[in-house]
Amino acid sequence: PDEMAALVESLRARDQQSPIEVVALGPDRYGLISGWRRLSALRQLQAETGDTAKFGSVLALLRKPDQASEAYVAMVEENEIRVGLSFYERARIVAKAVELGVFDSDKSALRALFGAASRAKRSKVGSFVTVVRALDGALRFPETLGERLGLQLALALEAEPALGPQLAADFTAQPAADAASEQARIARALTPTPTPPPEPPRQNRL
Repeated sequence: PDEMAALVESLRARDQQSPIEVVALGPDRYGLISGWRRLSALRQLQAETGDTAKFGSVLALLRKPDQASEAYVAMVEENEIRVGLSFYERARIVAKAVELGVFDSDKSALRALFGAASRAKRSKVGSFVTVVRALDGALRFPETLGERLGLQLALALEAEPALGPQLAADFTAQPAADAASEQARIARALTPTPTPPPEPPRQNRL
């Protein structure tokens, strides 16, 4: 919050000094590669002041397809240094980059985006990609999903194809109030229902 407040005041006083980076998705549609905080701050200022002329547009650098992979790598490196990304956030970048055709597979995206990470870490990010593809948009606090629970969830989603749609429908219909309750619901969904012990055979009385 403090950093965002400082950015808002900087934009209010000096306007936007550096562009955000985007990639074209289609006619008049763009995907954000970097600059989420600047974009959010400008939206906040427009809502606060009503000054569309000053805050109603954003200076953006359009990355061409042959530059997009480098832009994604730069974005990952910047955010890892600045704030540190959760496993879910790392996996979402992989999934979206592959979806947009920046990389041709999860494997190539993982190698390019997280080449400095250990093989074990890349493997964990790859497992979280399963979670992203099943539940992105349904979870309200996905970035708080811990490593252990996330990996358990990924294994369960791979083992039970029906689990993903079931959880997505559940969380969409009844969004979690906070991160703790969301994770508790995930944990319950992964806990097998105990099978009641068989009733002892009845003895016939003479």
